[in-house]
Amino acid sequence: MKLNLLDINQFISQNKLKEITSTSIYSSGNKLDVAGLFSEQIFGRIGSFERRKTFGFINLKYQFIHPECYMYICRLDTKLLKIVNNKGSFEVNNNGEIVEVDDGQTGIYFLIKNLKNINWNIFNKKKPKILKFIKNNFDKIFIDQYIVLPAGIRDIQISSSTQKTLIQYSEITELYQQVIQRIKILPDDLSSLSEDIINPMIQQIQQSLLAINNWFKNRMKGKEGLIRGTVGKKTIDYSGRFIVTTDSSLDLGYIGLPYYFAIKLFEPFILHYITKKDQQCLGLIQNFLKSDSPPTIFELKRFFKKLTEDSTKIDVQLRDSLIEVTNEVLKDKLVLYKRDPVENRDSYMCANIRVDKDGYALALNPLDLPRSGGDQSGRFTQ
Repeated sequence: MKLNLLDINQFISQNKLKEITSTSIYSSGNKLDVAGLFSEQIFGRIGSFERRKTFGFINLKYQFIHPECYMYICRLDTKLLKIVNNKGSFEVNNNGEIVEVDDGQTGIYFLIKNLKNINWNIFNKKKPKILKFIKNNFDKIFIDQYIVLPAGIRDIQISSSTQKTLIQYSEITELYQQVIQRIKILPDDLSSLSEDIINPMIQQIQQSLLAINNWFKNRMKGKEGLIRGTVGKKTIDYSGRFIVTTDSSLDLGYIGLPYYFAIKLFEPFILHYITKKDQQCLGLIQNFLKSDSPPTIFELKRFFKKLTEDSTKIDVQLRDSLIEVTNEVLKDKLVLYKRDPVENRDSYMCANIRVDKDGYALALNPLDLPRSGGDQSGRFTQ
């Protein structure tokens, strides 16, 4: 999956988001602060659906580097990393090169002021992919506003003990509070202060924005993250997961599937064919189940499920009959397959099906692996 940078100002304008200026929870009595991070005027009434989908924003007063771009910039060159870590003394010369000098400057504030003066093409040989990302998003590098999650997602929880009432809220809210507090310290005019004073203040706010960005990224990545842990776990009817293997005898545009797996993928079609058109196969299943009457749809479904769990228990005659039925049903059918994580629409591919009599893996022609992102050891989802 590839994520693109959001145009923050455009998002705020289009959705008519309201500004958050207070770190207080309550303004007076038991009323939520109207300008705070839990404001009902900004996010909607507590418990409402609106409160879970309405965003707010924080005015940063000055320009900062988008936290995701910041990470890429730091990886681009060691000099840039030294600057943001306040190590060394630098200047940007007339050719747009960053050079180390004795009487230069350093720090995030220096970098923000000179970012547009840097000749980025000089990094093309070192990190072309990172440079491409920076160039494609250069119009979004600087941000002066930051979006705040809907209050309904991170709402306050009030728990009463014997003598005290405890108010609990999420870590992300504390990070938002940190940004607001640090923004309030900034003067309206930075020119009145020396850079020795300005730089630490700007550095603190930039670090807070990075902490918020990392909070989101940590909850998206990994097996338990938002993508793989929730969206990736969604169960889709008539689908499954398989290990991939290669078979050079397969025609391009075909995949090989064990018959019992193909039956589960196309179960409605198989059920219809057996019950309406193939009494011989139905009779073989009846004999296997040792039933006095033809199996019902429910009994056939249960039989197919057990077949996927252990296909070795049925005799050869029944297996061959099921393969024959499956070949007949699938002769005009296609299967959609992909390799997770899906990056774009081209990650989904269609293929004809070769029904295999055994095996525990999905088979692909080796020449079909590159376009699907396969490496002969990953998992495929059909």
